[in-house]
Amino acid sequence: MGTELAYSEQFNDVVNAERAYELYWANVITDKRAFLCSEYESGCPARYTCANMDTEQLQLKQVPHFRNQTGSMPHMNGCPNLFEQEGRGRGSDVGQASEAGQPAPDRFLLTRPAGHFAIRERVVAGGIGVGYGHNEDRGGGGKRSRGAELYSLAGLVSRWLKARRDNVDSKLIISAGTQGPMTYREMFENFFVKRPSLSGEKRVYWSKAWINVTPKGHRIRFCTSVNAINGQELEYPIFPSAMIWENVLAESEMKKLHTRRLIRFSDTKKPCVVFIYGAPKLQERDGRKFINFEVGSLDHLDVQGVDLFERIRRAKK
Repeated sequence: MGTELAYSEQFNDVVNAERAYELYWANVITDKRAFLCSEYESGCPARYTCANMDTEQLQLKQVPHFRNQTGSMPHMNGCPNLFEQEGRGRGSDVGQASEAGQPAPDRFLLTRPAGHFAIRERVVAGGIGVGYGHNEDRGGGGKRSRGAELYSLAGLVSRWLKARRDNVDSKLIISAGTQGPMTYREMFENFFVKRPSLSGEKRVYWSKAWINVTPKGHRIRFCTSVNAINGQELEYPIFPSAMIWENVLAESEMKKLHTRRLIRFSDTKKPCVVFIYGAPKLQERDGRKFINFEVGSLDHLDVQGVDLFERIRRAKK
């Protein structure tokens, strides 16, 4: 059995598995076994391992998750996480019902707070042990009814894949930045040969693309040309593109992970699947028009292998 949250002994705070994964690739935490039950202050001796925390995303067969550590003491009697595990064993953790009985909305936060990767200071609780730090991922009263708060597009894509396979992407709600809530199906906009147009709205756009290394960074060129944007027909088809500048890559806390993924696909000279959050811009230079996606943060970009098209198949009813 697993759990949604655990206390990181190296980060000094309660985190979910996705956050633990980011902290590992940002070189903040290094030990996948250094996790305690989030109720450890109350005396619960259970320990967790963060499975797949050290596996590169493109090689993941299963998303990072906490599981009971082999040889660990069991949860204490009455531990809230023991009841949580029993509940999670009866259903999916995507789109958990809120107190009103509706799926709790997820949030895609476009910027990370200051000190997001800084190790928390240890706080002595009542003079009898180490307490929580900022405790930002814990949630109120131990309840798990609130939606996920996501800082990386990779995490959002993972949630979308799960929702799509389960045929609930038209029900689960997501909001991004200051945008109003919408369904996951509305948020993710695919363009391909039979749908060669872009809405122009802020969305997660995705399609097959090539990645090439240039002296100034990595250039993304989508394989499909589009003939309309913002409802406006174009004079000629245009292949959308994006540029990942070296300074943007260097500023990323997880540049090690992002660099390995970009190089992997640029070296193979084969198409991949690129997801970008933002709004495409129609630009003109030297009398020629271009459609460009600006990538100001690598948190707004995700790259997957073309096997994604097999993984997004909807479950048969």
